[in-house]
Amino acid sequence: MKEDNKHKLDRVNQIWVDESVTSHRNYLDGRVGGARLFLSFKDARKLNFSDLVLDTAEMVGADLVDSNFNKSKLERVNLFGADLSGADMKDCSLRKSDLRGVCLENADLENATLSGADIRNGFILIRKPDGTYVPVKHDEESNFDGINLKDADLSDAKLGRVIGRRTNLTNVNFKNADLSGAVMVNSDVSGSVFTGADLTDADFSGCVFHGANLSGALLNNTNMEGADLTAAHFSNSDMTYANTHQASLPRSIEDLNRSIRDILEDHLAWINSLGRQGKQAILTEYDLQANDLAGINLQAAELSLTNLSNCTFLASRLNMANMTGVMALNSDFSDADLRGVKLEKANLTGASLRHCRLSPMMILGTQGSSVSANLKNCCLDQTDLENANLRHADLTGARVRFANLTNADLSNAKCVDVDFTGADLRSANLDKADLRGCKGLVLE
Repeated sequence: MKEDNKHKLDRVNQIWVDESVTSHRNYLDGRVGGARLFLSFKDARKLNFSDLVLDTAEMVGADLVDSNFNKSKLERVNLFGADLSGADMKDCSLRKSDLRGVCLENADLENATLSGADIRNGFILIRKPDGTYVPVKHDEESNFDGINLKDADLSDAKLGRVIGRRTNLTNVNFKNADLSGAVMVNSDVSGSVFTGADLTDADFSGCVFHGANLSGALLNNTNMEGADLTAAHFSNSDMTYANTHQASLPRSIEDLNRSIRDILEDHLAWINSLGRQGKQAILTEYDLQANDLAGINLQAAELSLTNLSNCTFLASRLNMANMTGVMALNSDFSDADLRGVKLEKANLTGASLRHCRLSPMMILGTQGSSVSANLKNCCLDQTDLENANLRHADLTGARVRFANLTNADLSNAKCVDVDFTGADLRSANLDKADLRGCKGLVLE
């Protein structure tokens, strides 16, 4: 925190915090003798606030550097001008809190909820005994440099000209958020949702947008120079007023030197001849959305970082295909053969995978060797996986929030750190599945 040399914050210790938190809980519960937690202009760095309910607390200008707020509730808290540099805020809730002028440099807010929070600019003036005012914190912008916001919810948040260079913004929900004038240079925004967000005059130069949904975002004078927009979802009209100079953009189907039909015929010959004839289908980084590809054979094809949104792959063969990082919003993979497929970091939000096969692929010519489906860090939010075969699949770090997994076979699947929040797992088979660290698992 930047302070005037003549203004020092009062130091509090862990005992004071514990007693004040107890009184604050009584205040929230309406009990006699309770009092709101008041940490404004206190030095509380490196103290423990984890797993606490701190809603509506006053923490204006507080020094909370390296403090622990893991899994705490901080809803509607006044953190105006506070310094939370290096703080552990994983899984905490900051809904509708006042974070104007806050410093979150190198803080960890993975999976935190900041929906409706105000994180715009702000500065603090303190009145001295002689009646004059001195700045205690006078940063021009809220500082997000080096912050980890992976999987965080910032929907409807007001961020404005926040500074967040080299920031981990993977899988963040920015729906309807105000990011106008924000500086997020060289950050990773892979898998994030920007639908309805205002990115006017924002600087996202050098950012990676793999699997990000920019459809409907306001991109007026948005700087995306040098950004990687392959496998991002947007329409050409969305980008009309954005600066995409030297940006990596998805390749158009018109750029193919052959027709899709010819490519598929050559690929089939390549498969049937075990690579001696024909040619492998390599469609990496293409925009193939809204195509009817039902019943095709693209096993072992290269499809990484390709936009396959709104495609139909009904009863298609995609076993052993490399689909790493694909964008496949609302696509239909029902009854498809996906044995041994690579879907690491893919975005299949809203897709249908009913009755699909994601079990191991046996390797011919070997003594029982097989390759399991790889869905590490895959987004399967709101997908339909009814009756899907996911035996032995690796779902480490995947998100299957509000997905339909009824009657799905997850036996022996690796589900470490999977987010099952809101998922329907009725009659699902989880026999011998590795469920360490999974979240939101509800079995009936």
